[in-house]
Amino acid sequence: MMKRLVLALGLLSIAGVSAAAVATTPKDPGPEVIRLKMGDMELPFQHWKHQKSLNQECYHCHNTKIGKIDRWGKDTAHKVCIACHELEDKGPTTCLQCHPKKQKS
Repeated sequence: MMKRLVLALGLLSIAGVSAAAVATTPKDPGPEVIRLKMGDMELPFQHWKHQKSLNQECYHCHNTKIGKIDRWGKDTAHKVCIACHELEDKGPTTCLQCHPKKQKS
């Protein structure tokens, strides 16, 4: 019983160190603002602001590697961005907040 407790505590401490290492600032944080293409418009994405709010845990958005998000498009944006914004109660969550109606000329 005592050996299991010591082993469990050891594994938890290793996991804590690993999590802290992952949360460090990436070597290349990328651009401060990224212009995401959304159909015929571009959405200015505050990349550094999101990195900071996610404790530099890039895997929340970049599921396989740092760089462009795999299969980026409407479905990914709706699934990843809106879900996180709703969870955190921050950022746009409705259609018109990201897709304002175009002004007629």
